[in-house]
Amino acid sequence: MAPLLLCLLASLSPAAAQNSLQLVNDETTVREISWNFVDTKTFDADRLERQIATQAPGTFYRLKKWFDWFPRIDPGQYPFDAVTLQKDVVRLREFYNQNGFLTPRIDYPASQYDTSSNTIHIRFVVNEGPPLIVTNTSFRAAEGDSAAVLFDDGLGREWRSFKKNAILQPGDRYTQFKRLQIEEATTTWLRNQGYAFAEVNSSTEIDTSANRASVQFELSPGPEARFSEIEIDGTTSLAPKIIRRELPFEEGDRFNASKVTQGQRELFGLNLFRVALADIPSQPRDSTVTVRYRVREAKLRTLSGQIGYGGRPGVFGESRWTHRNFYGAARNLSVGVIAETGWPVEDPFNLFGGNASGDPQRRFRLSTTLRQPYIFTTRLSGSFEPFFQERLSDKLVPASDRFLGLNERQFGFNAGLIYEMLPFRTLNFQYTFTRTQQFTAPDPGSEPDQQLDVGDSDLFDKSIVSLNATFGKTDDFLNPTRGFLIRPSAELGGTILGSDVQFGRLGLDITGYLPLTDNVEIAGRLFGGRIWPFGDSRDALTIPSDTSGRPADEIQTILGDNFTYQNRFSDYLFYAGGSSDVRGWPPDLAGGKVVRFSSVTGTYVYEAIGAKTTVGANIELRLPFPGLSDDFRTAVFLDAARLDAGSLDLTPPPGATDVVTFPASVRGGQPVIATDTEQILVGTGAGMRYKTPAGFIRLDIAYKLTPDRLDLRQPQSVGDRAEVRESEQDDPNQNIERPPFDADKRFIRRFRLHFGIGRTF
Repeated sequence: MAPLLLCLLASLSPAAAQNSLQLVNDETTVREISWNFVDTKTFDADRLERQIATQAPGTFYRLKKWFDWFPRIDPGQYPFDAVTLQKDVVRLREFYNQNGFLTPRIDYPASQYDTSSNTIHIRFVVNEGPPLIVTNTSFRAAEGDSAAVLFDDGLGREWRSFKKNAILQPGDRYTQFKRLQIEEATTTWLRNQGYAFAEVNSSTEIDTSANRASVQFELSPGPEARFSEIEIDGTTSLAPKIIRRELPFEEGDRFNASKVTQGQRELFGLNLFRVALADIPSQPRDSTVTVRYRVREAKLRTLSGQIGYGGRPGVFGESRWTHRNFYGAARNLSVGVIAETGWPVEDPFNLFGGNASGDPQRRFRLSTTLRQPYIFTTRLSGSFEPFFQERLSDKLVPASDRFLGLNERQFGFNAGLIYEMLPFRTLNFQYTFTRTQQFTAPDPGSEPDQQLDVGDSDLFDKSIVSLNATFGKTDDFLNPTRGFLIRPSAELGGTILGSDVQFGRLGLDITGYLPLTDNVEIAGRLFGGRIWPFGDSRDALTIPSDTSGRPADEIQTILGDNFTYQNRFSDYLFYAGGSSDVRGWPPDLAGGKVVRFSSVTGTYVYEAIGAKTTVGANIELRLPFPGLSDDFRTAVFLDAARLDAGSLDLTPPPGATDVVTFPASVRGGQPVIATDTEQILVGTGAGMRYKTPAGFIRLDIAYKLTPDRLDLRQPQSVGDRAEVRESEQDDPNQNIERPPFDADKRFIRRFRLHFGIGRTF
């Protein structure tokens, strides 16, 4: 084998390279592959390396080498083979030929062999040569006439529009891929116009001396056809008429290939089939078409489960039993159980700042969902979900006398309708009714005359109508790089079946994606929202500016009602912070917040106040990851938002359970430790992305540019300082005018690590 290697290298490499490569043998491995380009560079190194068989160690090779003793970690082997290298040169030349370069020159004269490590550094030198330029593109009928004669006036206009967008323009670089792409697109267009048996062939005339190309497409549309028969194969428990119901066409309709494919998607959407294939079986080429759908049903009854970990929910688990065809007609019935334990209380993965957020989130939910996939049309589906849940909301004070501090119980139902306008673009209507009980208790540290009149619990009804939609167009709805999305939303509480919360709420989210180069794109988002409480809710959330002359018990009742409605509205106010919002802050904890003691953690924590309005923007530049494949990306970003409580009084009043206070004399009678509810929040940072079929896995490190007075301080330190001030207020020798905000700042708390799956926005 070794003599053959030497002969190949000697015959195809300059003399200088021959001397350095004479010692290669069967044990030689590839150390590195690099590329040098003469004059022009059309393709990056990553794309060229995907065309060759010779491979070199990647960025993580050394890391894998260090841990190769660990099970299932294999750094891999990268043997050098001269025959493979010569085949790679041929592959590269063919690749350039297919992409419009007739005379590329590719060699590796500067490759370097290291005798000490028996490794080789392959240095490809690429001279692309002049590109092949398109001078003319024509579409012809089989008889030689212009393709326009094949279509009547109405279809002729559509044909001219299609041809204008699909054609290779004069001056474009010719590629085989683009020619075949136009050939396929033209065939698809014809079949979508009713020509079920259409065929398109293409040819290219090339002037090698002038590097010019003329491309011709020959159209054979065949007869216009209609659906004559729909065959269903493989169904057992589902009646064929149910399958036909899901198809967007009927027998007798004009043939349309896109509707055949859409029907296949609709069948998959029923969640009934493991396999659903659509095809046109062999048949005469006439004016009728038989379409066949072959399906394989999945198990009707399934039991699934998953476990995981999140920063706020802690260890969580979910189990679901599903009947895929409940009482026929493709109805779906499922019973689900969710348990979010909130354990461990302190997030072990919070690398920056420790004790950085509020209480853990705990939720235990039991629900049953019935989904009806067809309501008058395949585009409209409905669902009904009764549920019961207990949870620990981090925006409410934990109920210290209840199991795990759970502070809210809910039971009720959700009823919804979803209208699918286009794939991934929907209009969603939902009605929710819940009977809610929030558990509260007077602050044991307050004097009786300072305690709020809130009782031990608050039992109330919520009746909410919501409407949201997704509009827009992108090149890929999971990992978009071009296009836009618009997501408006509206909610109305208190108009149906009676409700103890009354409000209107509007939101709008506009996202755009724009590629700047082949591998660099920019994404941006504008968002905003506002809530309008009305009726008793507005009165309770707005404390009169002048309470002088009112009895103390009346004032306490006013403050108690205000605190009660703050709790009721905790799920509907606006918040900021988190991996898909303003990065740099924990979820919902950017903006106004208070310090309170938590019986769950046994420490002081921050509780978000919320806001009446929000407006914000995100901008993110997405870049290649040097040295890695296209599946890896990097990003730099800037996020900003403004929260405003407006006319609403949302800061918990004095006497609220466990809210930290310090002597009233220090702050003129407002002793609650809180930050401003009107803030501009800005965060920036960088991160990496890894592309998966489910979307990007994201890891970001963000930096707070505009922290408030609490963001850089440990809540425990602030709470401890408040306790000291409280104990010193009667000592005339102590300076109690210094507020708890003089607790030590921690620079590390400017940073936060964010992890997520799916697009950022």
